[in-house]
Amino acid sequence: DEAAMTAPVPSPTGRLAGRARLRVLLVENDPVAARRSEASLAAHREFAVRVDCVPSLSGAIRLLLEQSYDAVVLELDVDDASGLATLAGIRGAAPTVPVVVYARALDDVLAVRALRAGAHECHDKQHLPPVHLGRSLTFAIERQRRLAALEAARVDASHRATHDPLTGLANRALFLDQLERALAFGTRYHRNTGVLFIDLDGFKEVNDRHGHALGDRLLRVVADRLVECVRRSDAVARLGGDEFVVLLPDVTSDRDLAHVKASIEASLQRPFEHEGSAVVPIAASIGCAMSPVDGVSAPELLAMADADMYREKVQRADSSAAQL
Repeated sequence: DEAAMTAPVPSPTGRLAGRARLRVLLVENDPVAARRSEASLAAHREFAVRVDCVPSLSGAIRLLLEQSYDAVVLELDVDDASGLATLAGIRGAAPTVPVVVYARALDDVLAVRALRAGAHECHDKQHLPPVHLGRSLTFAIERQRRLAALEAARVDASHRATHDPLTGLANRALFLDQLERALAFGTRYHRNTGVLFIDLDGFKEVNDRHGHALGDRLLRVVADRLVECVRRSDAVARLGGDEFVVLLPDVTSDRDLAHVKASIEASLQRPFEHEGSAVVPIAASIGCAMSPVDGVSAPELLAMADADMYREKVQRADSSAAQL
């Protein structure tokens, strides 16, 4: 019965104590075939295999959602499902767990369809000796590991192409794409889009006086503080050097930009602590622009915010010179 088949098969920990362990879910409704497969997997030469066996798709899905498995050995025709629907259910419950299809009725057409549906190995029980099941399981697990490594490398390369390596913020290319999308949305639904252009004051002096390592840490602190000041729907990017930009989609007026600008200024005014002492103050000039008044394209809006930032920087410099 199902209760007996769901009981874990004890792994021979004494004889295989020095070998890596695998946990395998066997989905099989034929008790004789299940015992034969369990024995084959238990005799694996490279791994100590623990097998949990269930006769139904629903039982398999429950275990996959509750526990962690290294692989699934799957009979396509079980108590409550048959054919590729069984494989689809397994893949839906555990999309990253490798699946070895080991079925009673498996022709070439069904095998190809199963592979296309996500199976890692496909075998007809009548033509694959049980002793080879463990080898097929090893191949499936290794193939999944390689696929996972390739996917991780692809994701990492994509992230590097669109994000600043120092701060983890979006880079210029990604920000311009985000801004164009926000402007397109604003044009369609008659919403305004705001941009803040932020340039740190005196950053060169910080690098010259304290070194580039401290300057890099300061940039990361600024990035974190900017993210803290905006909504989850907003975006923050580093254009390069000490220049940052903030995208504020769906703003109603200049007051919204002024509010975020004031929050950023207050956040940056908190001393930057280095080795336990606040030795580096942070100051910044911040320019604002809003569509459609200041521009209807990403380059236009960014240029207007940059120009507004420069005017503020000049005004600060003139004010400081007048005080002297």
